[in-house]
Amino acid sequence: MRTFVIFLLFCLNLSAQNVNTEKCEGSLIEFGSFLNFNKFKTKQNAGVYAGYWYRFPADESKTHLELGTNFGYSKSLYEFNYGKNGLLYPIRSEEFVWNLGARMVKGYELRNNKIEWTSEFSLQTLFFNDGDIPKDEPLEKSDKENTIYIDTHSASFSTLKIGQGIRFWKNNVGIGVQASYLPYRLWYKQTAPEGFNTLSAEASLIFKF
Repeated sequence: MRTFVIFLLFCLNLSAQNVNTEKCEGSLIEFGSFLNFNKFKTKQNAGVYAGYWYRFPADESKTHLELGTNFGYSKSLYEFNYGKNGLLYPIRSEEFVWNLGARMVKGYELRNNKIEWTSEFSLQTLFFNDGDIPKDEPLEKSDKENTIYIDTHSASFSTLKIGQGIRFWKNNVGIGVQASYLPYRLWYKQTAPEGFNTLSAEASLIFKF
């Protein structure tokens, strides 16, 4: 988590130091489809996602930073054992994902069209129904008095998302594809089963304004 925060601050600092910049539309809205390839899926369906990204101005090398977020859902079915306190709990759940992060984007001109190469570094969270996983120890009575507790009946894994992609633009409408790697066991070696790391493929339709 600390590495992710430091990287975002570094990207913001680089963007702020750009002196010679060109006009760049400030916002992106994107819609797309994704497939996460995980051996613990017993049912594989393409998911859908939507998101918003803010585009910083490009520098003299036609490189710019984007910060944003995506939300996704798939009817794909995960079945695995969740480890907690030395015990294993069976999980059977559909796929809910939330992504928050940064992209470095390099632009190229091709005749009257524009091509962009994207490098994404973000934090992605996979949510799933928590089944029979026991809750953490309850708060002491004194801590409960001013606390509102909502049980969402869900648990989650968070990991880095490292991706490379390409986008093709015609005026303010673009299409893109990206491949990504998600090492869920980076922070969850005792919780996620061995082999839970995931490869992802994404296709998107993008509008900038």
